[in-house]
Amino acid sequence: MRKFIISLSTRQKYSTFSSSSPSALLLIFLILFSSQTFAGEQELPLWELGAGLLPFRTNHYRGSPQSKTFYFPFPAYTVRSKNVEAENGYIRSHIARLRDDLVLDLSFNLGLNVNSKNDELRHGMRSLDPTFEVGPILRYYMWKSQNETHFLNIEMPYRAVYATNLTYIDHVGYYSIPYLNLLSKGTPNTWGWTSEFSIGPQYGSSGFHNRFYAVDSQDANSSRERYHSGKGYSGTQFSATFSKRMKDVLLIPFFRWDYLDGAVYNKSPLYKDPNYFFYGVAVVWFFTHSKEKQTAPTMVK
Repeated sequence: MRKFIISLSTRQKYSTFSSSSPSALLLIFLILFSSQTFAGEQELPLWELGAGLLPFRTNHYRGSPQSKTFYFPFPAYTVRSKNVEAENGYIRSHIARLRDDLVLDLSFNLGLNVNSKNDELRHGMRSLDPTFEVGPILRYYMWKSQNETHFLNIEMPYRAVYATNLTYIDHVGYYSIPYLNLLSKGTPNTWGWTSEFSIGPQYGSSGFHNRFYAVDSQDANSSRERYHSGKGYSGTQFSATFSKRMKDVLLIPFFRWDYLDGAVYNKSPLYKDPNYFFYGVAVVWFFTHSKEKQTAPTMVK
């Protein structure tokens, strides 16, 4: 299970789409929430295909005081194998099992573009293309309840971040968010709803921070001083994801809050709001699937 780096990992998981950008259109189809959902002990197909709708509201980027509501249809897919799991915006694969309770996985995440035309703080600056992140994640399964309904994990991803508009790929920096993750399966007491709650500090390289918060000399003016950020603390993220499957329909409400006070870039003129919110609900209908099935989840200890 993974947050959006929307989170939904996201956890993550971050700004706005520009409908005129071909790379943004691709990201609409590789939608930016990631929420591998528990399904109790029921058996689910090895793969599924479907369609979904994702309404959500978010700030233009972390630190921006502006926000907007979006509505996106998207194709949906799920892959559940012993070594690879994949959903929209989320891929996980085992690299090595170091111990029974310690696993090294591969993680992947997507980031949205920033349309500077519609942002007051960035007006006149170049817009930012979408990003993708890839790197290892160390997962420690520290506790599970006796009935194996609740799980407490520590997860430590470290990902390289690349910008792209489908005509180039540019390495822009590194991002990490070690977090504590409480996962719960759906039970009769929760009316079948599963849940995931997580909290963790975020860290970024200077290149990652400067992508959003740097002001070069050509972009400086009377209200926007020249600025460059260093590496380090990038805020603390809190997220909650719920899900419920009813036959071929999956509901995923989600909420994410980043508290950015104390981040190394908080002197940037492009940073104004210490509260970043990302919330919405995804509705997915799976209309075709494999005949083969297996018990889910496959990778949760």
